[in-house]
Amino acid sequence: MAKQYIYLLALLKVIASCVGDDTMGFTSINDENSSSDAVATVPDPTLAPTTSASPTETCYRIEIGLIFDEYPGETRWEITKGRRNTIDNPDTAVVLKTSPYYDPNNGYEEASETHIICLPQGKYTFTIMDRNKDGICCDNGEGRYALTYQPTGEIITHGSEFEQYESVSFVIPYETPPLRDSDGDGIEDRTKNIIPPMILTDDGIPLSNCENEFGLHLETDDYGVETTWELRERSTTDKYQDGKVVASGGPYTSDFTYDVEYCLYPGKYTFVFYDWQCDGLIGKELTGSYTLKVNGKDVHTGGTDMTEYWEEVKLDFTKEQPDAATRSSSSSQIGMSITAVFSVVIISVIASM
Repeated sequence: MAKQYIYLLALLKVIASCVGDDTMGFTSINDENSSSDAVATVPDPTLAPTTSASPTETCYRIEIGLIFDEYPGETRWEITKGRRNTIDNPDTAVVLKTSPYYDPNNGYEEASETHIICLPQGKYTFTIMDRNKDGICCDNGEGRYALTYQPTGEIITHGSEFEQYESVSFVIPYETPPLRDSDGDGIEDRTKNIIPPMILTDDGIPLSNCENEFGLHLETDDYGVETTWELRERSTTDKYQDGKVVASGGPYTSDFTYDVEYCLYPGKYTFVFYDWQCDGLIGKELTGSYTLKVNGKDVHTGGTDMTEYWEEVKLDFTKEQPDAATRSSSSSQIGMSITAVFSVVIISVIASM
């Protein structure tokens, strides 16, 4: 069966105010004896496991990406051994890595920062803290944090809105857990991204052939925490904000290549690419880009010439899918979508390494 490709209608850049215009240094913290009062700035984009001070011990790199709000002096983070943090267990938690509170006089206000930490096999807890107990979003700027596993590019956790602190425990080497949508809202619990519903036949069987395949090839710069995207149904107002989000992604790890593929219903869509720093995928050390694909064919490349917070690409998916059942957004269908899409996405990511 011949493929009918989606065609690109237009690229629109929408004027918006950037929330920040500074990007801090690409930082690596690999020394077990590093001080909590300062961090060393060393470009270090290598993704592979590295050997620690002990010649027989292999360590694996995680990345902590931060976007600060207007009060970086309220924010700090730590990595502790096991499942205890210093807030709940101040006398027994074992701190392995920690940051200072970030000095706004050093340019951290509404800036982004990346730290690379190398950890040997074991169980750990990451905790981000705000001493004013109002998180890093959204009353005083729109901050964000992301913890990612560099060998595979997977999100371990990310967030922005919390009170005094937020913690997550994880195991190194990190094995990606099955994607879950525990409340059936279409948002995956760990990544907090939206997964498109799987397209089924009338008999409830996944389609064997996708006539409208959306593809995204993304190469991040050295600030993956700044990058997110959405695919929205196009609204009658032609304003992307009014369209329903059917898929989303990010934030990401730095210096990594991702390939994402989703099967979509026929219709009109808008792809929205966001860069928090308003400079696109142009980092201090690395330059990235994104390419949109239609049934495997490149239709647009962007992300390198941005002066605003986002850019839009309008896409039409025109091929009918005769075997598809009526569109549904039930929680059971979304749950099936998450399981199946995960297998496609992770294979694509591993293949790109």
